[in-house]
Amino acid sequence: MNNKKRLVIALATCLTASVYGQTPIDGDWQLQSPSNTQATLDEAVDTVVKEMNFFIRGFARSALEKEAVVCQQWQMQSDAKHFTWQCDDQAPVTISRIGAMSLKGDDDRTITATMRETGGRVETTLVSERGKRTNIWQLNSSEELAYTAVLESEKLPKPLQWTLIYRRVTP
Repeated sequence: MNNKKRLVIALATCLTASVYGQTPIDGDWQLQSPSNTQATLDEAVDTVVKEMNFFIRGFARSALEKEAVVCQQWQMQSDAKHFTWQCDDQAPVTISRIGAMSLKGDDDRTITATMRETGGRVETTLVSERGKRTNIWQLNSSEELAYTAVLESEKLPKPLQWTLIYRRVTP
């Protein structure tokens, strides 16, 4: 094999390793402006609930508030095959970076998990019979991360969505 072919193979190997190694969002991230977080979530829930039947609003509000979890800190790690995220002291969630995989929910339901990564954006999608949750972590800068959650269900008149900003604690 000549030197040009070896160089091309070595370069391709390095590029593949960087694409499937760590994500740009790996590390620990701390919530910024926690004082207005509850107002952000309340507004997101109100936007959905106000379009529902008056008689189910109270029940729907409490169910949505349980799903609208605020993470004070995100911890994220990845390798060539897996991406793991952890919200505060909750159990970490690990999914495949390549293709769909099945998980079990805390209520024993089957969840299909997928991941997409482009540049400074990582998106995980969790689908079950209850609906779909999309987590989007988007780098705004090397030290700032926007987290957006989108909850969709046939029982909701429109998706529940909110965005919070985090700062890097450790790389």
